[in-house]
Amino acid sequence: MSRHESRHRHERSRWFGRGRTRALLSVGLLLGAGAVATSAYWHDEATVDGASVQAGAIHIDLATNNKVKPETYVWSDLSGSIPATGGSVAKVLRVRNNSNGRLTFGYTVSATASGSLGAALKVTVLKGGSVSSSTCTGGTAVGTAGVSLNGFSASGGNLAATAATPYHDLCVQVTLPPSSGVGQLQSSNVVLTFNATQVIA
Repeated sequence: MSRHESRHRHERSRWFGRGRTRALLSVGLLLGAGAVATSAYWHDEATVDGASVQAGAIHIDLATNNKVKPETYVWSDLSGSIPATGGSVAKVLRVRNNSNGRLTFGYTVSATASGSLGAALKVTVLKGGSVSSSTCTGGTAVGTAGVSLNGFSASGGNLAATAATPYHDLCVQVTLPPSSGVGQLQSSNVVLTFNATQVIA
């Protein structure tokens, strides 16, 4: 019995390997538009007792449906400003399994945010949620709702490339509490990272 994985990860034009892929989503609050970089290539041929493993390429996409190396995506929807007195912004982001082959991956969502504004921001991520005004509603919480954005990390579950709908719609809500004490004209760069790893049944 043998199994081989190769991991491919994009970060500043460097490539690695092992049945994993990562997508970076950057936005700014008081906010400039950011970019997403997502691409991965994984190849495997092996025989496993009691199961078959197919050759393929693991690939996670954010909002788009492009298999390019690297893919870039500007998620300007979440860019904007939040009043210093408190408020929120919310948008839906589609996470898609765009792999070649009958591949399933599990993915995590993690976040960082810079500066004093970033330290004060809260995040809620709802899988299958929708936007109502400037908040997310419905769906299932990914991790705990209303927690600190900086340092957030939670599992988004599994996605199969062969599913009828091989994607999750994630409603992302970023909130500045009224009692944050953050002054006007503060800014933060927010980075959401999506790490995907192949799941073998």
